[in-house]
Amino acid sequence: MCHFALGGHSRESEEVEDITLIIKRAGKWGMASLLAAAVLWLSVPAVASDEGLAAADEVSQAIYYDLMDNWLYTHAGDNRGFGAEHDLARDNIAFLMEGYGLTVTLEPFLYYGTTYYNVVGTKVGTLHPDQEVVIGGHYDSVDNPGADDNASGTALVLEAARIICQYDSDYTIRFVAFDREEQGLIGSYAYVSDHSSDDIIAMVGADMVAYDNGSNNALLYAHDAPLKAELGAAIVEYSNGLGYIDGGWNGQSDHRPFDEAGIPACLLIESQVWNNPYYHTQQDNMDNPDNINWEFAEKMTRSAVGWLVDKAVVHVPVNTLDFTFPDGLPEFIAPDGGTRLRVEVVGVGDETPEPGTGLLHYNTGGEWQSIPMDEITDNIYDAVFPAVDCTEEILYYVSAEAVGGTVYTYPRNAPDAHYSAIAAYGEVVMLEDNFETDTGWTVENYNLDTGAWERAIPAGSGGDRGDPPNDYDGSGKCYVTGNGYDEDIDGGPTRLISPTFDLTDSPDAYVSYARWFYNDDNDIDSLLCEVSNNNGSSWVTMENIVSGTGWQVASLRVSDFVTPNDQIRFRFSATDNPNDSVTEAGLDAFRITFYDCQSPCPADVNNSDVVDIDDLFQVLGAWGTCDDCPEDINDDGLVDIDDIFEVLGNWGPCP
Repeated sequence: MCHFALGGHSRESEEVEDITLIIKRAGKWGMASLLAAAVLWLSVPAVASDEGLAAADEVSQAIYYDLMDNWLYTHAGDNRGFGAEHDLARDNIAFLMEGYGLTVTLEPFLYYGTTYYNVVGTKVGTLHPDQEVVIGGHYDSVDNPGADDNASGTALVLEAARIICQYDSDYTIRFVAFDREEQGLIGSYAYVSDHSSDDIIAMVGADMVAYDNGSNNALLYAHDAPLKAELGAAIVEYSNGLGYIDGGWNGQSDHRPFDEAGIPACLLIESQVWNNPYYHTQQDNMDNPDNINWEFAEKMTRSAVGWLVDKAVVHVPVNTLDFTFPDGLPEFIAPDGGTRLRVEVVGVGDETPEPGTGLLHYNTGGEWQSIPMDEITDNIYDAVFPAVDCTEEILYYVSAEAVGGTVYTYPRNAPDAHYSAIAAYGEVVMLEDNFETDTGWTVENYNLDTGAWERAIPAGSGGDRGDPPNDYDGSGKCYVTGNGYDEDIDGGPTRLISPTFDLTDSPDAYVSYARWFYNDDNDIDSLLCEVSNNNGSSWVTMENIVSGTGWQVASLRVSDFVTPNDQIRFRFSATDNPNDSVTEAGLDAFRITFYDCQSPCPADVNNSDVVDIDDLFQVLGAWGTCDDCPEDINDDGLVDIDDIFEVLGNWGPCP
């Protein structure tokens, strides 16, 4: 991975501009999705498939190790920068690609008068040969063995090629080993220029994918949100244990030239890249026992292989049952039960679904429960959710049997992976502040030399020194510290304090906000986020942020910290004291929300979305004293004539 110096400043995190989301769907960041971040990942427009899983299962740690050990010159003393092993590694890559069955070309470009080569292996698609998917990594280093940076990414590309080349693909795939990345992405810029007429539908770059001492996360950098969501879903589905962090944008690797050319491009990289002690040192070799995490590298490779199978439509033979949800997945389910999820089950390969075997499995905080789904026609079901206390989270997955008795679940590794929804009729936004206007926030500074909070369009140094290059939600303005070109927080704290809010009638309110915090040396400096229910006389800590990557979103239930009343305020304090760091903070997209527990159609007691004769009969059948039953429409403890009037007064389709 290369390191740019722009505008005279070291650039460790360039233009990081989006939200960090771990295992989570793209798009709307409502409160429900924030609360269920760890389980809602499958509501991403999923690319996961049994074909992808089958291919991922072919990834061999032993073969990956052999590539690093015997082909890519990653031992102590080797030099793939401008040293003796550079050309040998290039020739080995070409030899291996040819052995896999690829059409291999060495594509030349000039760098300071010397000719270098990108190694390009092409697999032509059978259905869309003129549309291409590119996966690549650079094979040069910074005059060291470069085991992690970036023989690890090159080995990933080669292992993907070995597996994928066994099967036909609908789209053309190019496996590329770029050269001279470390000098400023020279090879990848040359590639994009040489292939300017190619119809490239997506590019994934693999750079530094093998160092991890316990985070167990990949890191994704991209402008293209759909591609990032696809790759994120593939990481969770295929890696066999990794999560991922959405790092926004960083352009320090070979995905950048593709992005600048308008091609969807994403960087797949280890999440601990900026804390890697061996980065660009002679210790970046495979003989260093603390450097290469082989299991982590295997998981990263599985992720890339699975994504590539789905993106290029690689025809890997499998036998399974496939589950689809033609009406989508619910973000909310009715607390009184009855929400329906349409599920279609089809056979793949030699498997045939057994009619009548569909089950809904759900968990509301205890043991998993299973109930039959309603079969509409053969192998088309409605999963009907039970009643759940409002604001509670319900986890769920579905299953069905194939003829012969094999049970298949979706997600396939359920219940460890599952879907999630919130029991509510929706989400109500009490307050939404994008800071485009002055809504009464105040700033207080203590022992501050520079870097006070201000409401502004981020200017700073364009992200060069840790400040946000733009706001979170795209509206323009946010609160940011030290908005000058070369200004950050010195001293402090600088405190940003909200107006007073009345949450008396909203005891289950949540506060959510996008926050930015950067500290170049990870010392004691922090962004302290607090709440008060006595108008600021005292404060309770909600979270204390000591490090971060890009804009991140927090969603917190106010009652977990204070009793909601009419004197609620929030405070965000950032500091660099003692003044020994580059420290920046930002705040945007401030919201107060709560879940709606009031049914929009209470007279629809059987949850059919229409108030009709069936609801009338159900009310008559429950006549008399009632304790929290749906037939007691007016909640007076009795099912009586007043409830009949409610049914008659709301006759017809529900709103």
